[in-house]
Amino acid sequence: MQNAVEYTRGKVSPATIELLIRERDNGKTLRELGLKYNRSYQRIGYVLNKHDGSLDGLLPELKVAANLGYPVAWLAQLRKEGLIKPRKLGFWLYSEEQVRQIPSLIAGTRKCEQCGKPRQKGSNRFCIECREYRKRNWYNRQSPEGKAAHKKHCMAWREANPEKWKAIHSRAHRKYEAKLKGLGK
Repeated sequence: MQNAVEYTRGKVSPATIELLIRERDNGKTLRELGLKYNRSYQRIGYVLNKHDGSLDGLLPELKVAANLGYPVAWLAQLRKEGLIKPRKLGFWLYSEEQVRQIPSLIAGTRKCEQCGKPRQKGSNRFCIECREYRKRNWYNRQSPEGKAAHKKHCMAWREANPEKWKAIHSRAHRKYEAKLKGLGK
């Protein structure tokens, strides 16, 4: 691997340009490349901009997200997981082929962790039905240690707040009695 920028007839060699582009695509910053090749980061940026080829067909991340109707955070998550590798030139740029792949990638990653159905926008891990079920039955999913810790925490609160506990308990008891009366028991 080269450790210096090679020049041929006052111009940067094509091999060096390819190497710079490859390293830049792998996430190296201009400063890192400048230190490695003993040039200023401005010079490295100039060489990359001049010889990087055209940016035709590359779309910025905000535009891609707006066109597809997805939050930018979803595209960032795909990047972090390594499912898609856009180019970074001050901001993330996506090729048209990558833009076409994004909906299927998101559909694959946006599944409910419990049932596997597609999740709605805004839900982090579960679909609406599973999220509601988990809210209603959170205690049943607790481990025995978790249940013991919860009971200990509740008993400590009960001892620290006897008046509040009495009010809550009597309100719950009245509600339970009314429910039984409504059922005809």
